[in-house]
Amino acid sequence: MATVIYFTQLDPTWHDWVQIVNVGNQPTEVTCIARNAQGKVIWSVKNRLRPFQAWTPAVDQPKESASLEVRSDGQPIVGERHCHSGTQVLDFPGACEERRTIGRRLFFPELVAGATDWFRFLNVSDVDAHVSFVVRRVSDARVVAQRTHVIKPWHWWDVGDQHMGAAVQGTVEVVSTQPILGERHLHYKGGQTAVGQLGQVID
Repeated sequence: MATVIYFTQLDPTWHDWVQIVNVGNQPTEVTCIARNAQGKVIWSVKNRLRPFQAWTPAVDQPKESASLEVRSDGQPIVGERHCHSGTQVLDFPGACEERRTIGRRLFFPELVAGATDWFRFLNVSDVDAHVSFVVRRVSDARVVAQRTHVIKPWHWWDVGDQHMGAAVQGTVEVVSTQPILGERHLHYKGGQTAVGQLGQVID
């Protein structure tokens, strides 16, 4: 069970809501740490939770885009994040290596031609992550786009349609030298509907 979970994004242009639950059998102190694009801590808060007590920290406090680390002092925790913008709602569980949502090789089974795809990759290590992003066409598995990038510790990398082509019906594989978390947003119906998913660890 995880004592540390991560969310790739808090953003003041969306309405973010996070709930954390102590799923252990003892009380635990939980700390939330928000970091900006430069990996600098810009906000933190602590709370002591009884077993199975839930906590909704004030994640609207950071006034710039941030990542969020949530850490307990020994008991396992789970978390969920909702982000809202008009009719678009995205929902993500807290990511961790124990639940195979953080790793060195991530896969996303679908890119949608004609919709807007956007990814954020967060380096959750203290070492530079050298990352390769590969887009393959679903019809023949041909590589149609590839990019490499170095993500500094606690920094992130945003990848949008401008990096891979808006007309690609494909898949995405991401390989990293360090553990990373990957989040995908798919916006369609003229930006009225959104679907979110975390990258699936395949190694």
